[in-house]
Amino acid sequence: MAVKKILLVDDKALLRDALIEYLGSEEYEIIEAEDGEKAVSLFKENAYDVVILDHNLPGIDGYKTLKLMKQTKPDIPVIGLTGELTIEIREKYLSMGAYDIHAKSAIYEKLIPTLNAALKGEQHAASDDKPDYIQLADTLKEEGRWEESALYLKEAGIEQKTLGNSDKANELFEEAINRYIRAGRRSKAIEIEKMISD
Repeated sequence: MAVKKILLVDDKALLRDALIEYLGSEEYEIIEAEDGEKAVSLFKENAYDVVILDHNLPGIDGYKTLKLMKQTKPDIPVIGLTGELTIEIREKYLSMGAYDIHAKSAIYEKLIPTLNAALKGEQHAASDDKPDYIQLADTLKEEGRWEESALYLKEAGIEQKTLGNSDKANELFEEAINRYIRAGRRSKAIEIEKMISD
């Protein structure tokens, strides 16, 4: 089987080293870049099967790096990584053509399946102009992506609270708490607890 070529973009050498060790060198040839400028230069000059792109980079950030890459070679899948995943970041990455994006807290269990799907040419995640947060949360739950699923339930809860549906909002917040706990994100669960109406 041919070795797949990955461009790994992250400013933290420790994370790059850990990911390289985790992914292994038998199936993948991994080229490293510590910032967006170097990543874009390497991307233009070489052929890659997939890019793993950190959001918080010195110089040009993940959004700008992704945009420049998509302008050059739109068909190469780009998988985003971020330390703090929000719906805004997720939706923006997907709308800009990213294949998917993961919270760094979940990459070890989620990155390989996403990477394999991207390399096989499977359909990537898509951004919807008017997302159904509950449906998206359920889809992510089925994939075992508890933290991202909780994000969407939180957003759905805020939406219901704004509409004056406190009971429904609290129900969604409670489930978001359960999923954050399942993801090992206790601090996030505590944040949601504060949003529950008495």
